[in-house]
This record gives sequence, structure tokens and C-alpha cells, in this order.
Amino acid sequence: METVAAVALTIAAGVWIGAIVFQSAVVAPAVFVDLDEASARSFLRTLFPRFFRFGLICGALMLVGLIGYGAASGWSATLVLLAAGTGIMITLEAISLAMVPRINAARDAGEAGHADFSRLHRTSVLLTVTILALGVLILGFFAAGAATGA
Repeated sequence: METVAAVALTIAAGVWIGAIVFQSAVVAPAVFVDLDEASARSFLRTLFPRFFRFGLICGALMLVGLIGYGAASGWSATLVLLAAGTGIMITLEAISLAMVPRINAARDAGEAGHADFSRLHRTSVLLTVTILALGVLILGFFAAGAATGA
């Protein structure tokens, strides 16, 4: 059980981290270079809700992995902190998903919504960067703890 839980956690965290990096480094730049504004808008409005829902699924799988690992090996203070960090990641992802309609509405408002769009977009990016950083930390601490038996 411990090994299965560790693998589930590691894969879910790695996939979530990879998805964030891929979306930021590959997809977003390509969209703005290769698509006209209307096509980019349509694509991004389809992409982001799915992207955030995918993150929620990865976060849930991480949490299940951590709970399974804790149940099998015992709950250390580190595991409790990793579970709390994963809960924070899930919460931030849910907030990002909930922001999508407001971001779209601000964009649709044109110049009148520009300030709101900029603020909301910046917040969404900050939340995603925070999720990425927490994911890397959680994966690193888990791997270090699992390797040392802590």
C-alpha cells in the first residue's frame, strides 16, 4: 500500500507540475504567435477551465496518495505539512477555476474592463506560479523523506 500510494502521489504531482510548465512554456506562446485574436480567445476559453479542472484532479490524486502513504507508514509531521500544502494547492486551483468567468467578462468589456482583466490575469498567473512552487517543494520533500525513511 505504501508503494502504491507513493507512486500515485509522485505521478500526480509530476503530471501537474509538467502540465503547468508545458502550458506556460509551450502552449501560451504558440497561441499568441500562431492564432489570430478571435481564434486565440476561443481556444483559451476552452483550455483554461479544462486546465484548472485537470489540476484539481491531480491535486485530489496527490492528496489520496498522501493519505494512503500516511495510513500505511504512519503520519509524520512532514507528511501532515505535505498534505496541508497539497490542500492549499487544491484551494488555489479552485480559486483559479472560479476566476475564469470574471476574467472572460473583463476581457469582453474591452477598454472598460482592461484594468480588471489585468488584475485578474495577474492574480491567476500568481496563483499558478504558487501552485507550481508548492508542487515542486512537496514532491522534493516527499522524495527526500521517502528516500530516507522519514
